[in-house]
Amino acid sequence: MKFPGSPGYLRRATALAAGLLAVSAAHTSLAADADANVRNAQNEINIVEREAPSIQAAVNRAKSTMPTAEQRLANGELLFRSKDYPRAIIVFSEILEEYPNTPSYPDALYLRGETYYASREYLAARRDFKALAERGSEPRFAPYLTRAIARLVDVSLRLNDLQGLDEVFARLNQVPPGMIDAGLQYAKGKAYYFKKDYATAQQSLSAVPSNTPYAHQARYFEGLVAMRQAAQAAPAVGANGKTSPTNYKSAIDIFRKVTDLAPDSDDHKQVIDLSWMAIGRLFYEMEQYTQAADAYQKVARDSREFDTMLYELAWVYVRLGDAQRAERALEVLSIADPGSAVLGEGTLLRADLLLRAGSFRKALQLYESVKDKYDPMRVKVDTFLDSTQDPSVYYEKLSQQQLDILDQNEQLPALAIKWAREAEDGPMAFAIIDDVNECRSLIKQSYGIIDKLMALANAANRVRAFPELLAGEEQALGLLNRISHARWELATGLDTEEPAELSGDIAQARTTRRQLMSQIKGLPQSSADFAERDYQGSKQWNTLSQEVSRQALEVDRLNAVVNGLRRILKQDAQQGITRDPAALKRFNDEIDANEKDLKARQKDIAELRRLFEMGRMQVGVGDARFQNDAAARLAFRDALEREVQLAAQGQAGGNAQRYAQRIQPTLTSARAAEEKLLQAFAALEAQVEKRVGELKEKVESERVKIVGYEERLGKLDTEARDLVGQVAKRNFELVRDKLRNIVLRADVGITEQAWEVREEELYRVRTLQTERAKQEQTLDEELREVLDDSGDKK
Repeated sequence: MKFPGSPGYLRRATALAAGLLAVSAAHTSLAADADANVRNAQNEINIVEREAPSIQAAVNRAKSTMPTAEQRLANGELLFRSKDYPRAIIVFSEILEEYPNTPSYPDALYLRGETYYASREYLAARRDFKALAERGSEPRFAPYLTRAIARLVDVSLRLNDLQGLDEVFARLNQVPPGMIDAGLQYAKGKAYYFKKDYATAQQSLSAVPSNTPYAHQARYFEGLVAMRQAAQAAPAVGANGKTSPTNYKSAIDIFRKVTDLAPDSDDHKQVIDLSWMAIGRLFYEMEQYTQAADAYQKVARDSREFDTMLYELAWVYVRLGDAQRAERALEVLSIADPGSAVLGEGTLLRADLLLRAGSFRKALQLYESVKDKYDPMRVKVDTFLDSTQDPSVYYEKLSQQQLDILDQNEQLPALAIKWAREAEDGPMAFAIIDDVNECRSLIKQSYGIIDKLMALANAANRVRAFPELLAGEEQALGLLNRISHARWELATGLDTEEPAELSGDIAQARTTRRQLMSQIKGLPQSSADFAERDYQGSKQWNTLSQEVSRQALEVDRLNAVVNGLRRILKQDAQQGITRDPAALKRFNDEIDANEKDLKARQKDIAELRRLFEMGRMQVGVGDARFQNDAAARLAFRDALEREVQLAAQGQAGGNAQRYAQRIQPTLTSARAAEEKLLQAFAALEAQVEKRVGELKEKVESERVKIVGYEERLGKLDTEARDLVGQVAKRNFELVRDKLRNIVLRADVGITEQAWEVREEELYRVRTLQTERAKQEQTLDEELREVLDDSGDKK
């Protein structure tokens, strides 16, 4: 037995005291943590109550940060300057629709007209420029009056609508003299030139000062006027009765003035190169070939006219009798521009020159290269023309080729289509095909936009369509989540006061509440949190999109393999390599089948990309994640309040009872603040519903219009089939004749080469025979002399 004061007793007493102190310290620490949780929760709720009115402020702030008409105009102009014409047109159209009474309206109308003109939508451009010209007397539109009229001239010329120039002339006469500038004078002179009123054209063009951006073009057209006037003059007759070449000296002098101007822009450089080409051609017509060669050689190497210059320069050298320099010019052409439209003619001319110079092997190679290139084109054009006599079929096939939906074996050569476009009435006929296909594409895109808008309008996250309401809902959700976070703080404190083991209803409530703790803690509260959540949502779709892009690259690689296999089979046939017909047919059938499969995969990839785009649109406030958040907030609130209610009744012990009774007022404040926020959020949702209804009405009205446009396009398409088909048929017959002529000339060249080789061999044989005869005769004479000498000695 231990007595007080004994060592053993003292040790036990000291240990017991230390344990009691540790328990007391731990309890004090837990109590301090619980107090901190309560304070943090109360602070969160106070902040929410203070910032609740900021929801409407967020809406107003978002409205104020939306781009103004001037900012949209600047964005549209940037898109226009970067040649993103479709998006630029959308931006300018939005300005015209939403800001009709602002100073930006005429700016947007003019820039949209320029955008339509740059994208070759000339009828739409004419509509906008006409609107500017009609309102030119208004101060807002006055700065664009002369530019709009000048563009109307350009549009009429592009459309070959010379009758439309009469209306433009009427508007020109209404322009006050003080507003007539260099641009308008140039447009006026150009219009009169195409109306063949050369005197008036000369008067207007000469009025353009040399220090304006239109000086180069105006002087060039002056040269054209002088050329036309010289051509109309009576030809001079020489003493021998022959007609002398037309004297274009005055036109040449004017074109030389253009070449003296500064090449200060790409357009002006092009005008200067065209002037040198005009000088060379006029000297050629005047049979002054040396001066023509000098002029042609002034064309810059980076000019778009360089290939044509080389071909024409070669003919100048031919006229001068300098075959070597002519062949050299054509050789440069074949290297500098292998895709030139004049390469076929140039190669034949070069082969002719080499043949005359005795380079038979090289000439043969050129003749055969021309035949190998153009004979398959001739075969395809022949097959195309022989496939039917129905013009509408030609129209349909050309439309399908423009849309790239024909099989490889049915496609026409690009060069053949280019020549058909450039033939008589070709530009207008093929422009109809282009316009119809573009309209079909635009209608298809419009249906796609309608589908996207309707998908967004029916989606749970439709608030994304209205940025200002989205800002308000994000603010409201952020505050709701802060209330939930305040409850999380209170729940964390409650865990420190409750015993580890509970039973009954309070145990079930605590289990439910604890299961939601981690989700509640991660709810977004700030704009950065919402942005991060949107990024994570989009990232999932981006990952899928990247995989599809890899598949698309693989399809492109396989398409390249298919094209390579076709090229190999084609080259084998050209090089005389014979293959078993059955095996060749099997190879071609397999290639066709694989190509068909690849096209099907391309369609599948396009559909997947469309679905991914729709999926990206459904990321944001209101999507499934936010719906789960709302359900978690509600369940967490109910579970916590139930747990606190039971704890306040003493079901979790004395400490938990005291803590629960302490936080009940805070939970009541949280619920009251939450109700106000939910009401504000419901009001925003009501606005969203109203705006969505208006959006659906607009979309439906536009859909009805597009259906009408589609029906009208179908009627116009039907009317155009016969006319355009007849023009296309005639032009392709001309192309076929041109291809036949090229192939025939190549065949003739090959025959001539063989004949020349034969003649050269015969000449060599005859020469050798002659030399041999001479040598035999010489030997005979020498032998007789020897015999004679020996006879004399005897």
